[in-house]
Order: sequence, then structure tokens, then C-alpha cells
Amino acid sequence: MKTKFWLAGTLMLAVGGMGCNDAPTAKEVSDTTASRTGEMIRKASASARAMNQLSSIESLGSAVAILQKSFGAVPLTGSPTTCTDPDGDCSWTMPASPVPADPAASDEQAKQLERYLRERIFTEENVEGTEGDSIIFRITGEDACTLGDAPPAAACVDGVNRLELRIRATNTDNDGLDLGFQLGANRDEPLVLSFAEKTAAVIVDLGESKDAVKLLAPEAAQELPRVMLGRVELRLTENGEQDITFSTGILDPIRFEIDEANGVVSFSSAKANPLSTLRMEGLAKRLSFALNLGTTELSAPYGGTSSLSGQKSTYSLSGLSFEFSAEEGQDDFVIAHVGLGEAQSYVSVGDAKIFTADLNELSGRHFDLNLSQGADGLPLVRVLPEFDFAAKFFLAPLKADPAAQVPSYYEDATYRVRLSGGGAPSFRPVEANTTTGFPGGLQVVSGELSLQGNGASVTVPEGKCLVGKEAAAEGSHPLLGHFEARDCQ
Repeated sequence: MKTKFWLAGTLMLAVGGMGCNDAPTAKEVSDTTASRTGEMIRKASASARAMNQLSSIESLGSAVAILQKSFGAVPLTGSPTTCTDPDGDCSWTMPASPVPADPAASDEQAKQLERYLRERIFTEENVEGTEGDSIIFRITGEDACTLGDAPPAAACVDGVNRLELRIRATNTDNDGLDLGFQLGANRDEPLVLSFAEKTAAVIVDLGESKDAVKLLAPEAAQELPRVMLGRVELRLTENGEQDITFSTGILDPIRFEIDEANGVVSFSSAKANPLSTLRMEGLAKRLSFALNLGTTELSAPYGGTSSLSGQKSTYSLSGLSFEFSAEEGQDDFVIAHVGLGEAQSYVSVGDAKIFTADLNELSGRHFDLNLSQGADGLPLVRVLPEFDFAAKFFLAPLKADPAAQVPSYYEDATYRVRLSGGGAPSFRPVEANTTTGFPGGLQVVSGELSLQGNGASVTVPEGKCLVGKEAAAEGSHPLLGHFEARDCQ
């Protein structure tokens, strides 16, 4: 009995204490937001600068560019591809980094933002009051629209004042702080900036965003989708010294619906948290990236004036995933867990599917790809366990639309590209040889490559090359007839 009484008393104290958290002071909010924001900027910049000099990323970019060039000789459309760049350069290059090369420049940016938060935003003068365990700041255009002594722009001041901007600051567990950005008289809260000891996140609520626009700018709200739902997140996490992770997430499923004259256009994407992660380890000189998109669909009315007009067309991608890492001195790369989701992707018109796609349907729906560089400087590509892509076309219904121009080999056909066998089947690009007339192609180094379609097939055994031909032989398959297996010389 005494034990039960002691337990009940402890629970009452705990529950009572949950509602007794004090609201933070203006100085506490100012110190937390300024210091942690500045610290994150400096550390993220330091990690990113270290990545700028990562030789392995340049090596990966060069290998991909060579591979891309080689694939140009083996078109999948049935006719040779051409480069549309006026200078003839269609190679792929790594994008330039936006991070300042000078550490002092990043430090000055951080200091400027810290001063702005301390001196103009989270001040005692801007405190409107407290609500429970939150302190409310009322932000005017005069506060927000200038960084220093310069007078604020009148248009900016007017725009911010019409937002009726408030910031709700609330302490959270483990010395964290949430900043909720409230707009309008209804205090809609479309955005929350969340600080914890080693992480900061921006969370956007699409539904709340729409409500805020409807209240503040009714004329603009008419241009918004009829349905806007979901929550998305952008997060920055400090893992250690010069070790930063940027991540995105779909916290709640996204859905948009737009009313058009001939029907509804909709877009949806499933919950995925994290959706993507980019980790930069400056001291280890290592970069890693991962993507894990869930089922994503776009639906819209079929256009034109044919009998198909107005029918619902759906493009459904079951998913998209891959991950890779690179570190200093590395020239052998693995792009792992490459996949198109856990189910079939498809395109439909009305109730009928007109296209389906399956990747490695019988081998886990994923594969790993290893990209290394051979002694000749050309990349060698290995896949594990195999690459098996099957695409089915049922485009005959589209012939009801004269503008569709459906080729006969897509009316009702199944095509399959498979690289398998040899443990870890592999291939490499082989450049053209003007002396022998070899046009360039892909050599099967181990395993076997097969292309199949409606009774026709092209098989490339180990050691041979797959090449493309300008014209298919008379009587051959109208699509696969553009491919052949031959010696690589």
C-alpha cells in the first residue's frame, strides 16, 4: 500500500511539473539563436571548403563524363544520338561550389547574421508577451528590413508589416529551442525553425502556408492549388569537428491538387524521412550522399481533342534510391542500392496501363554499381547481383489520338535489357577507332548482355562489344535492328 501511495505521488509531481516550464527570456532566445546559427554557418563552411579540394570527386566526374560519351554510341532510342551543344562539348562536369573560399568571408557572414538576430529581431523591445511556456516577438518591417544603420526600403517594410509577423519561441528538451513563425491575425504557423544542441532544422507545413496566404493575400491565394498538404524538413546536423550532414525529409505525405478546365491535376509523394542526406567529413576528406524517394505520382487529364481527351493520365514512380561515398585518393566507387522502389512503376490512361517498368524484379529490385578506372584510363563498370530492366509498352490505345504517332514496335511489346552471369557482370566503354572503322561501343568484360523484344534479341557474350547502327537491316526488328554484337576493334 505504501509503495502504491509513493508511486502515485511521484506521478502527480511529474505530471504537474510538465506544465510548469517557464517561457524563455528575450536574452536567452537571442543568445541561443545567434550563437547556434553563427556556429552552424562556420562549421558547415569549413566542411564544405574541405570538400572543394576532394580529388576523388573530380575523378568520379571524369569517369562519368567518359562513360556518358561512350554510351552516345549505343543509343536506346534506335537511332544514334547527337550532341546539341554548339561547341560540341556534352561532357558532364561537377557543379561549382557556392561556399566562399576565404574562411574570413564565412566568418564575417556569420557575425553579420549574429548581430542582426541580437540587435534587430530578438530584442526586449520586440517582446509582445508570453503564452504559457512561450515568449512571443512581434517583428515589424523596420526591424526586419535592414541589417545595420541604413534606412530600410519602404516596399520591404510595407510587405513585412502586412504579414503581421510574430515569432513564438519555446524551450524544448535537451537545451533545444523552437521558433514558430506566425503570420496574420489567425496566427497561422507555416514554418518552424528548431534548434537542438547539435542540429538545426526548418520545417514547413504546406497546409498552414496556404492558410496564411489566403488570409494575407486573397488574390494570390486564387493561384494556389486547391489542396496543399504535407510537411517537409531541411536539417543541418553537426556530427563532429568539420563533420556536417545536410538532410531533407518528407515528414507527412505531400499532396497538391489543382483544378484545370478539363479536370484535376494532382501530385503526391509518400513520407520519406530522410529523403536525402549529404554528409561532409572535412578532416577525413570524405563525402557521402543518399537518396530514398518514396512512391511519387502525377495525374492530369489527357490533352487534345481526341476521344482520349479528359481521361485521367497517371505517371507513377514506385521510388528512387541510391547512395555513394567518396574520399581523398579514391578512384574506385560504389553506387549502392540503386533502385526504382519496391514495386512496378507505370503510366496509365484511364483504367489501362500503357507502360510499365520493373528493375531487377526477381533479384531484390535493387543493384550495386561499382565504377573503377582501368589501366587504359577508361571506366570499368560492375553490377551486383545483376542489371535486369523490363519495360512493357501497350500504346495501341493512344492511336485514337492522331497526334500521338505511335510506332508499331511500341503498340504491344515487351523489351528487356539484362546484364548477368559471371558473379559480378561487368562492361566497359571502348572508344571509336577511325583506322579500323570501329564506331565505339560497350564491351562485356564478364557475364553476358542481352537485349530482347517481341521475338527478337541481341546477345553480347563476354569479350564482345555492343554497338549501334545507323540503319537497321531489311526485315530486322525496327528497334533492336539498330544494335549488333561484334569484335571490339
